[in-house]
Amino acid sequence: MGSGTERARGRKRDSDASRAALLGAARDLFGRRGYDAVTLRDIGERAGVDASLVARYFGNKATLYRSAVDEDSREVIVSPETFDLGTFTATALHRADHRGAPGPLVQALLSQSNTPEVRAAAAAEMRARMISPLANRLASEGTEDPVGRAEVLISCLVGVIALRSSGLFDGLSAMSPEVVGAILETATQSGHKRAPHASDSSVEKP
Repeated sequence: MGSGTERARGRKRDSDASRAALLGAARDLFGRRGYDAVTLRDIGERAGVDASLVARYFGNKATLYRSAVDEDSREVIVSPETFDLGTFTATALHRADHRGAPGPLVQALLSQSNTPEVRAAAAAEMRARMISPLANRLASEGTEDPVGRAEVLISCLVGVIALRSSGLFDGLSAMSPEVVGAILETATQSGHKRAPHASDSSVEKP
């Protein structure tokens, strides 16, 4: 018979495996169907464990969703100073293509959920992971209203991810992630402050 320590380790491994299975199932289902369309029973069945374990490991469905978004976002590392929207867009679209769905974060942002904390958590994640790093970069480049422009550009990215996987627009669906990324990266340059030119009437002449 195994020792108490060995039994405890076995239970810990089972617990970790069950938690990981629930989290993986939640990421997949929330990413495909959105928050409201997924039940805890759906997640438990996909994970192959009792759905009641969600309460033990995560507390409730909303907390599980936030954990799923955090885990999904953690796979993409961005620099707050040199955020490259083109590269980020290409990576995000390749991920969406691979799983055939926009992902839990985009689904939550676009949903009309009756659970306001879900959308609030999604918006906070978007600001922290994408908008703030892009705004920091734009500010360092002398862009006017860097936060507002970052919000517009990231909103465009969210729409692109959602609509590209929908198949509603043939051109967008056929375009490579790299080309889409290049288009959005080019848009980051449009707000840069233009240096005064000698021909400008506003420039004082000696």
